[in-house]
Amino acid sequence: MRRSKRNVTLDTNVLIAYVISKRNNSLSKKVVIKSITDDRLMLTDIIMDECLRYTHTKHAKVTAAVMEEKLKEISDHIIELKPIPSVKELAERYRIRDIGDLKILYSVEMTDSVILVTYDDDFFDGVEGLKARIMRPYRYIGNREN
Repeated sequence: MRRSKRNVTLDTNVLIAYVISKRNNSLSKKVVIKSITDDRLMLTDIIMDECLRYTHTKHAKVTAAVMEEKLKEISDHIIELKPIPSVKELAERYRIRDIGDLKILYSVEMTDSVILVTYDDDFFDGVEGLKARIMRPYRYIGNREN
């Protein structure tokens, strides 16, 4: 019996690793493949903007055009969530150490994602106000639960 597809959000760090990775069998590529074949990848405008913001940093290994092209290849629909509530409103809704992650939590909730896949330790230090499970990439790849 096949399990139903789950809505899954990938944190920007997973998506950036996917785009810049040169290895076909990298963990981030395996995560993306699983999220689009076994589950439903929920890519929002908020996450797209965060990924594009990375391309303007001095350590960026990819241009904004390449980032946008690669992300559109894996998701035929970018979910629009704008306007985004204020940081104050999001901080009342969720609790996380790094307030920069509030928009990601909002994306997860608004897309009805049941899983957030991330490398970011801040999400594992305690998040309040989010129903989705938070998983590291290697756990998501090996996860066989419904």
